[in-house]
Amino acid sequence: MNTFELPAIGDRSAARALYLDLRDAVGPQPLAIDASKVERLGQAMLQLLVSASQSEAGIAIEAPSEAFLDTIRLAGLEQAFSTENEQ
Repeated sequence: MNTFELPAIGDRSAARALYLDLRDAVGPQPLAIDASKVERLGQAMLQLLVSASQSEAGIAIEAPSEAFLDTIRLAGLEQAFSTENEQ
């Protein structure tokens, strides 16, 4: 499984930098997204992650920070992401 680490500040520049890597890695296995260092997520990063979650095998969020979880809850995107913390 490919693992991608989200930066602390997930703004438009960070989303643009991550886009090509995610696009090239999409395949039959889920993309692991390490969200442990996230302090803030912007709209562009959220859109990229939602798009990746709809890819062939989707994504798996690993070690989500509280800021990451708070942001996806605020945006109403809990169902779009699976996390290793789910029970």
